[in-house]
Amino acid sequence: MKTIKLTFAVLTTFWCSSATYSQDSDSLGVIGDNLDLYAVLDAFKNAETIEDFEKTINDPNTKINNLDLNEDDEVDYIQVHDEGDDDARAFVLRIDMGAGEDEKQDVAVIELEKSGDNSATVQIVGDEEIYGEDYIVEPKQDDAKTKRLMMPQFIVVNVWVWPSVRFVFGPRYVRWRSPWRWGHYPKWWRPWRPHKWRAYHALHIHHHHHFHAVKVRRCGKAHGHYKKHRKTCVKIKHHHHHHANHNHHGYKSNNNGHKGNVHKPNKDHSKHKPDNSGKPNKGSSHKGSNKGGQKKGNSGVKNAKGKR
Repeated sequence: MKTIKLTFAVLTTFWCSSATYSQDSDSLGVIGDNLDLYAVLDAFKNAETIEDFEKTINDPNTKINNLDLNEDDEVDYIQVHDEGDDDARAFVLRIDMGAGEDEKQDVAVIELEKSGDNSATVQIVGDEEIYGEDYIVEPKQDDAKTKRLMMPQFIVVNVWVWPSVRFVFGPRYVRWRSPWRWGHYPKWWRPWRPHKWRAYHALHIHHHHHFHAVKVRRCGKAHGHYKKHRKTCVKIKHHHHHHANHNHHGYKSNNNGHKGNVHKPNKDHSKHKPDNSGKPNKGSSHKGSNKGGQKKGNSGVKNAKGKR
C-alpha cells in the first residue's frame, strides 16, 4: 500500500511539474507577455472597421490589452495608426507613456498587403523592445484540413475574406489615425489593474490554434512604410519586465531558463548596460500621472511590481 501511495505521489508531482512547464514555456520572458499578438490578430480579423478594432483590443471585457508600460499599476490605452498607403498598409499599435513626443512607444505593427485582385497577406510583428527580435505571427490553415489534403504547414493564408481586410481595401475606407492621446481617452474606457500572467495567458491560449509564429517577413512594402514612422521610448529600457537579451530564441523563455512569470526588478539602475547608442541608461521611476484629464480606475489599489 505504501508503495502504491508513493508511486501515486511521484506521478502527481511529475504531472503538475509538466503542466506548469508547458504553461510557462509559452512565455516570451519579455514585456510582450502582456499583449498576446495571437489575440490581437484575431481581433483584427473579425473587426468591421479599424475603429472597431482599436476599441476591441482596449475593451476591458475582452481582456486583450494587459500592458502597463509606465508602471503605474494601470493598463495603458493602445492607439492604432495606419502608416501605409494604397495596397500596403501598416497598422501601428502605439502607447503614449507621457505627454511628450519622445514618450511614445510602438508595441507592434499589423502589416497588410494586397497581393492580387482577390488576395491579401497579413502578419503582425512585435516591436523588438517589447517582444525581442523577429517575433512575427500570422494566420495558419486549419490543422485538420491541412492533414486531410496533405497540405504543407507553412502555406501562406489568403486573408481577403476577413471583414477588416475587405473594409480596408474597399471604396469607403479612409486612412485611420487614432484621435486619442495621453490624458484624452474615449468615455467608455477606464484603466484597470493588469492581470497576472498566468491568468492572462489562460484567457487567450485558445487563439494559438489559429495562428503561429514564423521567422519570415511576407509584407516587405508595408514594412518599408512602417520603418519610416517607428517610435520608441528610452524609458522602456528600464521597464521591470524588460530583458537585455532581446533574442528570445524560438519564441520561448530566454537562455537563462527564465519563464516569464517570476520577473524581479533590478533595483540598481546605475548598473544597466549602455543602450545601442553607446550612452548609459539613466534610472528613473517614471510613475504615471493623472495630468491632462486622464481618469483613473481602481484607485488606491497596489499591485506587486515585477510579477505577473
